[in-house]
Amino acid sequence: MILSSIAAPIVHAQEADRAVRSAFISSDLEFNDNYDLRRDSLGNALLWTTTLGFGLSTFTPVDRLDLSAEGSVRAADLPSRDDDVSADNPIVRLDYDRTIDDNNIRFGFVAQQADVDFFDPLSDVDSDGRFDDTTGGGTRRSLRANAGFDFNEDGPVSLGAYARAFDIDYTDNTDPDVYDRQSFTGGAEIGFRLSQTLRFTTGGEYRREQYEDSDNLDRETRRADVGIDASINPALSMRGRLGYSRVESNRDSGTTIEEGVVGDLSLISLDKRGETRVGGFVDVDENGQRFTFSVGKLVNWDNASLDADLGVSTNEDTDLRFVGNIDYTLQGRDNELSLGLRQSASTDEDGRNVLYTSGRVNFIQLLTDVSSLGLAVDGGLTRYEDGASDDSDRLNVTAQYNHALTQDWNMNMGYRYRQANSDSNGFRESNAVFVGVSRDFLSAR
Repeated sequence: MILSSIAAPIVHAQEADRAVRSAFISSDLEFNDNYDLRRDSLGNALLWTTTLGFGLSTFTPVDRLDLSAEGSVRAADLPSRDDDVSADNPIVRLDYDRTIDDNNIRFGFVAQQADVDFFDPLSDVDSDGRFDDTTGGGTRRSLRANAGFDFNEDGPVSLGAYARAFDIDYTDNTDPDVYDRQSFTGGAEIGFRLSQTLRFTTGGEYRREQYEDSDNLDRETRRADVGIDASINPALSMRGRLGYSRVESNRDSGTTIEEGVVGDLSLISLDKRGETRVGGFVDVDENGQRFTFSVGKLVNWDNASLDADLGVSTNEDTDLRFVGNIDYTLQGRDNELSLGLRQSASTDEDGRNVLYTSGRVNFIQLLTDVSSLGLAVDGGLTRYEDGASDDSDRLNVTAQYNHALTQDWNMNMGYRYRQANSDSNGFRESNAVFVGVSRDFLSAR
């Protein structure tokens, strides 16, 4: 169900002027002792889910288009309601990229609708590392979109712009801590190349966040800066920005404004196997200026890679907190390991200082030419600095056996454990066993 049980509907090709069409069908039967992750389980549930997916990828020497769509039909025997058959979890993805010389244009979006009771809380993580809450039932709809362009990057005058947006809303949800939210971020930068090794920049960014919670937050952030991009020598480069930012947070209970100097300075040194990074950053959020310092390293070996940034972050209300990310992959002769860990410090929609931590482990071991065993572990932790707010954590563990029946048909079986814990809702867990089959279809021209 999670590890290679559903083939990706998008297949990439290397040849120019090529189109690849793909499709898959998978059918999974699951027995779960607490399917909606309640504190006290209502009983056992039997779920039969069939998923259909389609994909199209086109390639030319200058552009790439990836389009995919999938959806599920679920038959469920649930302890909390009558037997039910319904369509669920439609997902549509689109990505487009076009590059000609030093010009690039790109855009993409992902749209999804899912039953909250069956939604994986770690399958959709916000940019700040927060994972979604899945309590309260109902339906969750999400739309994430991005677009951008870079023109004349190597010329005397260059222009770049970007935009990101997401919209998440719930219907028929009974949890007061789950609410609709929207966000938009847009920015632009103009570059003036003074020499082959020095470029001057000026730019700005606007961000608006809206949360339909009990206080109806509407937060706007504006930033303007100037900077330089310099190549000190063939192996060492520098990036610097200095500007001013203003954050205005409007709530039913009142309005607060924070503003101040922002900026960043970073150095990147290249070596044979990767690069070394060091940087300092100053930003402004609802609680004032936040200061961050980090050191990073990228290393590529023949069969492994490591990409890590480790640092500390603080503002006037908090002590130094460790922040950063670590990503590691190892490709063995008959196995593959992937590890990830992230921690970020920020301010949430209620103006509270919060630490978001998430981690993942994925391991696949080939047993024979046609079979493999996989293990996936995902976790998330939210901690508030004030000590009085509702801390929470999540854990998903899946062990799965995969077997290729034919060139196109595959089967899987396994066990999944899910856990959720919070100060307000207590400890909740579920156990599930599942078995499934899938088939892939592929055509190219």
